[in-house]
Amino acid sequence: MIEIKTAITDKDIASCWEAMSILRPMLKENEFVQQIKEMQKEGYTLLYLEDNDKTVAIAGYRFWTMLYCGNMLYIDDLSTVENSRGKGYASALLNHIYDIARQQKCESVQLDSGHVRTVAHKLYFKENFTISAFHFNKQL
Repeated sequence: MIEIKTAITDKDIASCWEAMSILRPMLKENEFVQQIKEMQKEGYTLLYLEDNDKTVAIAGYRFWTMLYCGNMLYIDDLSTVENSRGKGYASALLNHIYDIARQQKCESVQLDSGHVRTVAHKLYFKENFTISAFHFNKQL
């Protein structure tokens, strides 16, 4: 049985580095734990699961309320280390997240995904996510 854990300690957070760095290669490993701890102060939660005592998949989320959709659970990050893909870890994390969202009375689970991440998109479509908007970004 897969056990999904919440990364709270510095050691837990650091164990998530490999999976997160695949998704977010711009991050610096020596700053990672502190960045996550700062985000946790803003309501971010980092989940992880292990296989043979090694973190193989992660998911980070937070709760938001917005006028267009009400209460939502927003997935910031979802990633599996490359040699562990196809084993159902991301789906297990998503199912766990759906349960959390229901418990918190969220009306939806939402995420953004880069347009070139077609493998991830297959998973999202399988999980009945729909494309509901374009996400625009202006760098300052």
